[in-house]
Amino acid sequence: MFEFTKEQEMIRAMVREFADTELAPKALELDRKGEFPFELVKKIGALGIIGMSSPREYGGSKAGHLPAVIAVEEIARVYPSLAFILEVTQAPLYMIENYGTAEQKQAWLPPLIRGEKIAAVAATEPTGGSDLATLNTTAVADGDDYVLNGRKVYITNGSVGDIVLVLAKTGERASILAVEKGTPGFIVSRRQDMMGFKSGDVCELGFSNCRIPKKNVIGKDGGGQAVAMATFTVSRAAVGAVGLGIARGAFEIALKYAKERMLYGKPIAALQAIQFLLVDMDTEIDAARWLIYHPAACLDRGMAPREIGKLSARAKYIGGEVATSVTLKAMQVLGGYGVSPEYHLTRLLADAVEIFPATGSPQIMKIIQALEIVK
Repeated sequence: MFEFTKEQEMIRAMVREFADTELAPKALELDRKGEFPFELVKKIGALGIIGMSSPREYGGSKAGHLPAVIAVEEIARVYPSLAFILEVTQAPLYMIENYGTAEQKQAWLPPLIRGEKIAAVAATEPTGGSDLATLNTTAVADGDDYVLNGRKVYITNGSVGDIVLVLAKTGERASILAVEKGTPGFIVSRRQDMMGFKSGDVCELGFSNCRIPKKNVIGKDGGGQAVAMATFTVSRAAVGAVGLGIARGAFEIALKYAKERMLYGKPIAALQAIQFLLVDMDTEIDAARWLIYHPAACLDRGMAPREIGKLSARAKYIGGEVATSVTLKAMQVLGGYGVSPEYHLTRLLADAVEIFPATGSPQIMKIIQALEIVK
């Protein structure tokens, strides 16, 4: 365990206030509409929430990875869709910040950090997302360009992305190419309907003879797989934080209800059966919190992505587990009201289930941990 700095506590309080005042009153309406919340993204950009771990020279605050995870958690407590959009935005930011050229950073980072532009990473293909070495999307060199062809699925921020970082085979190895909106041959095939994260934009993308300048390659030619793996490792703590926020939101709903709901002349919070549920929920949340914060804190202490593989996989895995487990217990506390949309728990449960496939399935997360344990 560790103590938070005064700055980190101030960041938490600021994001919590934003979530309670700007998101809580609109959460149900936003979910029913299912539209990408452009204005909310601009607001969190203006508040500095998007650029928590980004360099100051491009508009970030360089507060660190842990504050970024805290911000995701606090937003997810109220509206997980926006938290997931924020988490997804961190991946392309990390790629550009750590592997981009000076020209790429100057052109793309400031508007992304301000929330004026949206970015996405396109890695997953119809044949699967876990095996990044097996790619059917190709980019063939032709003069000063690459000619990109292929198909990507389940790409969050796909159709709204002003910049999509595409993992494609360039010869024997893979590279990451930045494809800008409006590029001829860049096609949004369809928006994919998902169980949760209704304000999220999850799409199938197609690339048909897209000419991408070689200057748009992120990192080294042929180094795309390493860049993608490092990026996903870094981002997994934030995915776990979405789950932690969902669990906290569900617990707060259940606790408030238990204190107010009267039965046999007293609040149901006085009933031992309800107390046991609340104790289990509180314990699960507290245990998950430190597993999720740990890899982010390690990054802030200077550890490299390759050194936190097990920790980040564990954080992501436990985030999905605690979100579903706590939300289901909260529904039991509320009884019949637990399945009523106006009490938000059905929405939180649908969002919780969405965490399982994000940046790798629970089974893949276990494989990553196991390989480190037995090596």
